[in-house]
Amino acid sequence: MGKQYLTQPQLRLRYGNISDMTVWRWIKAGRIPAPALFGNRNYYAEDELDEADRRAKAEYRRARSKPPAPTPPHSKLAVTETDV
Repeated sequence: MGKQYLTQPQLRLRYGNISDMTVWRWIKAGRIPAPALFGNRNYYAEDELDEADRRAKAEYRRARSKPPAPTPPHSKLAVTETDV
C-alpha cells in the first residue's frame, strides 16, 4: 500500500478543527512538516505527521518531568535611573 496523505481540511480536523492560520504557524515553527503540492492542492503525509506528533509528545513529557526553574521575586522597590 502506498503512502497515505491528508488534505488541508482533513489535517485541520485531525487536530481538533484548527484554523488554516494555525496550520501555517505550526509549519513555520516546525511542529508539523510542510505539505507536498500535487496539482494545486496541499497534501500532508500521514506518516510524517505521526512522527511529528510522537516528537511533540516526547518533548512535552520531557519538559513536564523537569521541575520549573526558580524565578526571582519581583521587587516593587526597584529604583530606575528615571526615578533618581
